Amino acid sequence: MRLRLLATAAILLACATTGHAAAPFELELATERGVQITAPHEWLQLLTSLGINNVRIRGAQPGDEPRVENRGTGDQPRYHVTGILTSGNAMLLPGGSFSRADHARLKDYFERLAADGGESLTAPRGMFGLTEKEIEAVFADLAQPIDIETKGQTPRTLIHRLQSQFSLEIVADPKADQVVREAAPVSDELKGLTAGTALAMMLRSDGLVLRPEKPRGRPAVFQIDLADRDSMDASTLGKSADHEMTHWPIGWKLQKPPGETAPSLFEFLNAEIDGYTLEEALAAIAPRLKIPLYLDHAALAAHQIDPVRIQVRLARTRTFYKRVIDRALAQARLGSQLRIDEAGTPFLWITR
Repeated sequence: MRLRLLATAAILLACATTGHAAAPFELELATERGVQITAPHEWLQLLTSLGINNVRIRGAQPGDEPRVENRGTGDQPRYHVTGILTSGNAMLLPGGSFSRADHARLKDYFERLAADGGESLTAPRGMFGLTEKEIEAVFADLAQPIDIETKGQTPRTLIHRLQSQFSLEIVADPKADQVVREAAPVSDELKGLTAGTALAMMLRSDGLVLRPEKPRGRPAVFQIDLADRDSMDASTLGKSADHEMTHWPIGWKLQKPPGETAPSLFEFLNAEIDGYTLEEALAAIAPRLKIPLYLDHAALAAHQIDPVRIQVRLARTRTFYKRVIDRALAQARLGSQLRIDEAGTPFLWITR
């Protein structure tokens, strides 16, 4: 016996997250062989309780599969969703599988459809849960070089300047915005780095992080937030696996061996350090490296490490620049990491 149910009352879901009328849609469910006779009615009751009333349930036909189609226009979309009710009492929809206990997930699913369209349900997700197109837009902004001098400029001024160049909006929650407004001028010269690495570095000094986000019903934005403890842990910086990334990193893992990325770091020399502070030693070495060197001011402040006060020594030896730097930094309980920015430009990051 094939059971056919038809619910014909159309509905426009109000998308609470956008404040605009949602796009209309209709749901057509095909039942596999072996579906319990009461299952269609039970699913229909569940969907109706979630405010989803334009539902048609029928028997499965050859070629049925979960899919979503826009049968309207780009300006006035009308989505037709085809799903499958399985003999295991699951509902297969484009981009997801649901049980009757998944009330919240189902509600969220159809709100996403109404706010952001069918692609939001089926497009593969990468870092920060963004689609490929959204990630491309993020990198298009953050890979731009910083073309002005930053030392002595306030973070607020620099953010305003970058916003004029970005296609995506930079936003901050009230607490983070207050920190930006009160932040001291930038102490590093970041000119030449890309905007993503420079922003992440600058914000970290003030206990802030940058993360791309996709608000429902709106384009992706760059969100500035207060950093949590994990975000400020230097050991988490630079992780690039999608599932690990919670904020924009200060640089990226190398794409080539260190010797190819920054050959000057591995040039041999006769070295000796005596009677210099760490700050003085780094200042003497930095011009010879041919790549910029940056201190993790947040880590230094958290561990009360002052390069001006720490004396460093190195017995006369023949070695290369990277080893000289690391031996000097070790005496301050610090280390260095070779990284690249979004354009592949190398820099040396000194942190705990």
